[in-house]
Amino acid sequence: MPVSNHTIQAMSACTTALFGSRHRRPVFGLGCILTGLLFLAPAVAQEEDWGYVPPREPANDYLNAIDRIEAEYGPYATELSDLYVGLGQSLIDSGDFEQARDAFQRGVMVVRVNSGPNSPEQSNGLYLIANMEAILGKMEVADDVLHTIYHINSKYYGEDSPELLPVLERIYQWYQVMRPPGSDVVDYPDYERTMELTGKMAQITEASKGMGHPDTSLAYRRLGEAHFQTVRYMMSEDMFSAVSEGFLETREGVEESTRDHFRSGRKAFEKYLESLLAQESSSPLEYAGGLADLADWFLVFGKSGDAWDHYEQAYQVLAESEEHAKLADSYMAQPKPVYFFDLTPGFLEDAPAELQEMNLDISMTVTNLGSVRYVEVLNAPQGLSKNDLGNIKRRVRGILFRPAVKEGEVVTIKDFIWQYAIAPQEWST
Repeated sequence: MPVSNHTIQAMSACTTALFGSRHRRPVFGLGCILTGLLFLAPAVAQEEDWGYVPPREPANDYLNAIDRIEAEYGPYATELSDLYVGLGQSLIDSGDFEQARDAFQRGVMVVRVNSGPNSPEQSNGLYLIANMEAILGKMEVADDVLHTIYHINSKYYGEDSPELLPVLERIYQWYQVMRPPGSDVVDYPDYERTMELTGKMAQITEASKGMGHPDTSLAYRRLGEAHFQTVRYMMSEDMFSAVSEGFLETREGVEESTRDHFRSGRKAFEKYLESLLAQESSSPLEYAGGLADLADWFLVFGKSGDAWDHYEQAYQVLAESEEHAKLADSYMAQPKPVYFFDLTPGFLEDAPAELQEMNLDISMTVTNLGSVRYVEVLNAPQGLSKNDLGNIKRRVRGILFRPAVKEGEVVTIKDFIWQYAIAPQEWST
């Protein structure tokens, strides 16, 4: 199966920025070996009077160092684990993904022999193996590797230990990068794992830090979002549109499991709100934001009455606050896209700088149900065809907006001007 550039970039992100620098233990003798390798090239160049020196292969340097360590200290010398990681990274650079995976596996074996078969020290190497299996199209194997990471660390720290939180976070981020929600490569098991991870993180965070901790509110909000993404995946676009019109509880064809995810997501957002309220440091503005987020959740699933109640509660929280009363009329005075439905595209990285982005002023009516009507593109620039404009209008009409609140009441706003960013790849060719 061919490897796409997007996948390679995602793998690189997981290997470096996402997972950070790998943990380095003291390596006896490794510094001396690498220092010797560094001094080798200048010595050769001087001897040949600055003649041609063939390009060096980094993988060969690692292989030579591995041979020397094995000859002196044996096949499971502790120094070898870092050398195998370095070898694997150099093989990735040359596109040898299977050999890179094998190198990472050898490094993990060295750690297991020296630290024990269930030692958490092997986690970094296992993440690298999971990356390689995903790159090679073996997602089931990658899933098994990630499960092994969880199993090892949960046994070592305990199923409900706060020390398990960084492990859960790291696995969660792996899925967000390698299997992003809403992408074509994601299937139900990916959403299921995300819900399990976020649910476990919320449970441990609340138990260890308390309901009134900021980490707890963030954990429950993340859990609610995971359930939303799952509901959206489980339903066709037509069915999802019907849900947004208010038929979730009664419409035929909506499976009970889908309704369960809706209810679980709602409970997660309610816990998020409860946590915000319990925080001593939480401001009325933050609590009003939490109410508005929960209102967005109801609005997405066609519960307009519940949504209006929460939007208006958010207004009252601000209006009754001495510190934020002046914000009550401005906080939700203008519609804005519900963050679940923000469809604004990203930039085209390889486009000329002057074409990186175009901002269009869109005139529309946003109803008190958050739906968009009467869309018009104002001052459309040259280069946009009628087909382009039609596509843009259809896209904008598909975005659900948080409706405006005026004087404590949810209202319809006419002639609302919204700035919409488009990238060149949206234009018809």
